[in-house]
Amino acid sequence: MARQADRTGQPRRRRGKGAPLPALLQGRDRDVELIASLIARIDHGGSTLVVSGEPGIGKSALLDEARRRARGRDLTVLSMTGVLAEVHLPFAALEQALRPLMKEAANLVPRQRSALLSAFGLHEGAAAPDIFLVALAALSLLTESAAQKPILLIADDAQWLDEATYEVLAFISRRLTSDPVLLFVGMRDGFERLFDDAANLRLRLSGLGEADAGRLLDTHAPGLPAELRGRFLKEAAGNPLALMELPRDRRAADIRDTTWLPLTDRLERAFSARLADLPAATRMLLFVAAENDTTSLHEILRAGQALIGAAADVAALAPAVAARLIDVDESELRFRHPLVRSAMHQAADLATRQRIHAALAVIVEAELDRHLWHRAAATIGPDEELAGEYDAMAGRALRKGAVAMAIEVLEKAAALSGTPKARSDRFLRAAELAADLGQPDLLERLLRQADIGEPDPVASARIGWCREMGQPPMVSDPARIPSLVGLAATASAAGATDLAGNLLWRAAQRCWWSNADAAVRNSVLTAAGSLALPETDPCLIAISAYVEPLRLGGETAARLRQLAGTGGGNPVAARILGSTANVVGAFDLGVSFLARSAAALRDQGRLGDLARVLFAQAWAEMEVGDWTGAMREAEESVRFAEDTGGTLWVAAATIVKARLSGMMGNLDQSQAYAAQAERLVVSVGASFLLAMLQTARGIAAIGAGRHWEAYEHLRRLFAPADPAFNTGIQFFGLADFVEAAVISGHAEEAQAVIGQMADIAGPAPVPWVATMLCYGRALLAAPADAERFYREGLGPPARRWPFLRGRILLAYGAWLRRQRRPAEARAPLREARDIFDALSALPWSERAREELRASGETSRRRTEYVWESLTPQELHIAELAAEGLSNKEIGARLYLSHRTVGYHLHRIFAKTGVTSRAALRPILADAATPEG
Repeated sequence: MARQADRTGQPRRRRGKGAPLPALLQGRDRDVELIASLIARIDHGGSTLVVSGEPGIGKSALLDEARRRARGRDLTVLSMTGVLAEVHLPFAALEQALRPLMKEAANLVPRQRSALLSAFGLHEGAAAPDIFLVALAALSLLTESAAQKPILLIADDAQWLDEATYEVLAFISRRLTSDPVLLFVGMRDGFERLFDDAANLRLRLSGLGEADAGRLLDTHAPGLPAELRGRFLKEAAGNPLALMELPRDRRAADIRDTTWLPLTDRLERAFSARLADLPAATRMLLFVAAENDTTSLHEILRAGQALIGAAADVAALAPAVAARLIDVDESELRFRHPLVRSAMHQAADLATRQRIHAALAVIVEAELDRHLWHRAAATIGPDEELAGEYDAMAGRALRKGAVAMAIEVLEKAAALSGTPKARSDRFLRAAELAADLGQPDLLERLLRQADIGEPDPVASARIGWCREMGQPPMVSDPARIPSLVGLAATASAAGATDLAGNLLWRAAQRCWWSNADAAVRNSVLTAAGSLALPETDPCLIAISAYVEPLRLGGETAARLRQLAGTGGGNPVAARILGSTANVVGAFDLGVSFLARSAAALRDQGRLGDLARVLFAQAWAEMEVGDWTGAMREAEESVRFAEDTGGTLWVAAATIVKARLSGMMGNLDQSQAYAAQAERLVVSVGASFLLAMLQTARGIAAIGAGRHWEAYEHLRRLFAPADPAFNTGIQFFGLADFVEAAVISGHAEEAQAVIGQMADIAGPAPVPWVATMLCYGRALLAAPADAERFYREGLGPPARRWPFLRGRILLAYGAWLRRQRRPAEARAPLREARDIFDALSALPWSERAREELRASGETSRRRTEYVWESLTPQELHIAELAAEGLSNKEIGARLYLSHRTVGYHLHRIFAKTGVTSRAALRPILADAATPEG
């Protein structure tokens, strides 16, 4: 398994201060200085350093130097090394690195402790832990320990880490700025996607310069003829390992050998060439070590004895040590370089490798997953019994939260399957997991192998579902909708009602994304109506809403209101219902459903889904007037989406931030967010988000008093040829468009849009839409009719939408003043001012004051609150601290280390001028949702 580090400084050979660097670090003085400076500054906070380069360039040597220097400064050093033979063991590398800290796992909060123990196979939890809950537990374990003694965590050959360990390290790497934890990662060139966070430091090692290369070669191969020396320097191209090892290859010394091979192949050949001089027993032990998935000397010797008898003992390894192929201590055998291992693997023929795996399978029988992996490696052809055991192994991987590993195991099970049907089913199960992971290339490869020999309608529908889920979300492609409806009919006829419902919901989503025509939308509604689903089924409700959000909005809202106080244990159902409420404009209902879903997903560590829900929750909170909550949720959505690679949700949440900033009068910030969101929207091709982005730009322009500009942004939602045209979202900008159009001289277009929206919504639209229609009609009405519409718009439902209500009050007050009724104008203007002040809607607040002055009433200055100086994340932490949560509890909730929480609290206290959590409560009291 991955190499385990010493936790405390055990006696080791140490170089004196100023001693020369190891040979492989020849010419790396500046790189070593970078390492030394990061270690020296560790008490001021951690960071991640990614060291990359070709094989043999000196990555491991540099990390060894970091290890030595860290021990010299009394740091805890934890290490892991990726090994290609270990990638089938989920969390193997992580478990080895954290093993010295595991006694402290008892101090973790229960759900984190349970997740970590389940991941390491030490505890069977009730449900599979999400990978990010395991990651948070690992982060907590590191930072708790680092509070006592700084930590250097080294991950060498990271390109061969198991997928679960890699995901945990990527999570940790983004959260080290406030903790005395350094993460140094070594990886080969060509794996740039790993640890690609912009905040990570990067160090790419290139070949040595001519002078340093020459000195290194002369040190290890003195007296070479000039021609041969020149050839080695040319072929090594500054690679330190090549400079040291190629001269040891007897064939390389033959100047007539002009065969060109890539450097990696030349090095592997140089290592394998040494096998010819080794005894047979030594060679066999090296072959065993290359195939084993741990460094256990005991296992290697036992397997060797099973293969060749008593000759396989420790003494047989001495020639390999002398040949500089391996290092051996009391318990471990380690290859001196990964290329040695791959050379040994290639040197052994297939029959020998199978015999070795069979022997290892017997030796590790007590470790079930390793036993099965070696059994499979020793098997040729189908073995249904073994395939069934691999099914169980996949289940164990899922219980650990290792979805990627479960896919790999199911692939192997499929290869071992005894019948075509079993093979297809296993590939399909793997494909369904790949669809959930959002890996389209892997998904398509799996589906191509899931060849259905005999007609199987459910399998065909499952394949269609997988292919659909493998597509980028929110793509405008209505042509796919009929095929989804057809697959749903096939699944329904075969009794797979849930699958049919999922297919139709996806079809409904595509209707919403892609402006599908009436015939296509009706086909989806008709198919959904034929399913044997209860009227309260979340999927059925969602289908109606996504197909006809405006026309069926009132009916959908009524059904959602019936469900508002029920259940809550299923975060998926709550997410569906909350998103459905948003789609039809019932944001007051959406807030509660989405908050319920977010709480459950947060507890489970499902950060990918949480990012999506937090975006939707932020939008709903924005509409109901909780702008501080909306910005908080949007910021957190961005953070979690970046953790999980959810570019779509980064873009969506950034649009919320752009809209909020514009409404608060931060025009430059709003424009910066909008530009960032647009770049992301274009990259993922989500035209639906482009429509939302135009609403953000429109309201920002209205706030700045540039109604002509707002009109240009918002008219795109209603222009069929425009990329931002979207029939499902255009009514979100209804009030903004009408206001912008009327004030910029386009009243006729506003009138047409009002008529169109009113016709579609029918006599009973959702209250939000009804309120916007009243506002728009009031702006367009003749003086004799306007007041009726203003008063209707200010009815009880408007209290659910403070910002919209404030705008109606402002417009009504201004209208009354223009009608020479200044005394009557003051009350609505006063109320509008107070709403805008509470929201921090500064442009509208200032307009209300101007109108009040024009009506004959001076107005006090807006009160500035202390909490407004806090960032959204600081405000969130302050709120949780004021509730009495400890730093550790806040960190667990926000997926931060407790030290990062402490850092933010220090800044919060400095900004607010308080010194205790209790003193935060009165300061934060004014950050509540404004009352309409």
